[in-house]
Amino acid sequence: MDLISINGGERWSLIRSSQKWSSVEVEAGQSTEFTLNLAFTKENEGFYQPAWVEITPPNETKALKIEWPWETDTLVDQRSATHPGTFVNPIG
Repeated sequence: MDLISINGGERWSLIRSSQKWSSVEVEAGQSTEFTLNLAFTKENEGFYQPAWVEITPPNETKALKIEWPWETDTLVDQRSATHPGTFVNPIG
């Protein structure tokens, strides 16, 4: 999963959590889900403002691009952090 910012299109590839994952098969008409941990901030410095989210499912090459649903909320910019507060959890 990648976030794309409003200021210049800077990309943030979210890291995966350390939660255990398992294989999930999804047939036509079925769905699955995943959760995000997001570190929101109201600070005027050190923030990242996403405009778009690109999601590429496992074993796929084409991404789904959607608008960032929290348009006025910013994230703590932790793109270079070793253990950021914003990350993606496994599907399932």
